[in-house]
Amino acid sequence: MGDYPSPDRMKTPRLLIPGPVPLEGRVAEELAKPASPHYGKDWVATYRETQDLLRTLFRMRDAKVFPMAGPGHVGMEALVTTLLGPEDKALVIDNGFFGRRLREMLDAHQVEAFSIHGRWGSPPDLRRVEEVLSGTYVRAVFAVHSETSTGMVNPIRELGNLTHEYGSLFVVDAVSSLAGLPLPCDDWKVDAAFAASQKCLGGPPGIAPVVIRPSILDTIDSDRVRGWYTNLRTWDRFSEEWGEWHPQPTTISSNVFRAFKVALELVFEEGLERRLERHRTVGRAYRGALRALGFTTVPQEEDASDTVTAARPPEDIEAPKLQEGLREKFDIFVSGGLTELAGQILRIGHMGPTANPEDLLSVIEALGSLMKGSETGNAEKAVEVATSMTKGLTD
Repeated sequence: MGDYPSPDRMKTPRLLIPGPVPLEGRVAEELAKPASPHYGKDWVATYRETQDLLRTLFRMRDAKVFPMAGPGHVGMEALVTTLLGPEDKALVIDNGFFGRRLREMLDAHQVEAFSIHGRWGSPPDLRRVEEVLSGTYVRAVFAVHSETSTGMVNPIRELGNLTHEYGSLFVVDAVSSLAGLPLPCDDWKVDAAFAASQKCLGGPPGIAPVVIRPSILDTIDSDRVRGWYTNLRTWDRFSEEWGEWHPQPTTISSNVFRAFKVALELVFEEGLERRLERHRTVGRAYRGALRALGFTTVPQEEDASDTVTAARPPEDIEAPKLQEGLREKFDIFVSGGLTELAGQILRIGHMGPTANPEDLLSVIEALGSLMKGSETGNAEKAVEVATSMTKGLTD
């Protein structure tokens, strides 16, 4: 575990928000190259190789893969647009900001949706999920894997099994989990998923990879799908009919795309299992060190994400002041809470190149300095915890 990838510091600030992440050297170099055509023989080879890398990363052996140009929300909307119409029903796991965003997307497309509401930071009540599924047929169940607003993970394996038991499709938001948390789509019965290039994958913003089972896409009547760009049948048609020259329906920035491919290659050069273990180690170390400082994590330990940590500071310290202090005094950028958690928590991203002991110790040492005088935290103990828990990454 010794030679973890260290982020190239192109600027002084440490960017430890929940994405985008700093770009590693080879990724940044590829992004800075002169533009090349988004079609032709060389482009098609790059495009197909990228699809293969994503297929392996999502662990969906026969997936149709569409690396769409845009943010993660493009992938979300593509799956809503393609899979559901106004006559369909859906079920959403709504226990965080981005679960709520899924519901908003379904509402915007006039899909009748049921929500399983839960306390932010707590997993859903699976009995309630089964109650809804057994009482009415829903075409698809939507869940966020790693909920960045609370730093928790939803039980994707259990939800996949339950969803398939009642004959529904299972769609997963893997924006902040792909390449940072285990997501074996085949084993966990995930039928479709989407992610984003700028988080655990370590690429620049601008690519939203989408995967879907061919058996599902092939049975969708294109006449019932509204939209064109976010209609995956459009992407599939171009891939088939124009695949030797222009396999995607519109322009994609060749610089962004090729840099994204390099980022994917770095994932496999490190080794996926090794990369997942690195995220596990750093995630646990963040949580342990923050607790030593007197913080309380939003989720329980068994539900915590290893790609972003959300934690409340001691009662005598205001989260926004810590966030400001980190930025102004130490050039460290972290995020605050969203909506109902606004002003209450810090959210620290440790994704891809930022999941490393160097950044971890910088944050913990800086927080310890800012919290001098607090009666609840122990700065020296926090540094000791962070150092000891990541020892395997630095040996």
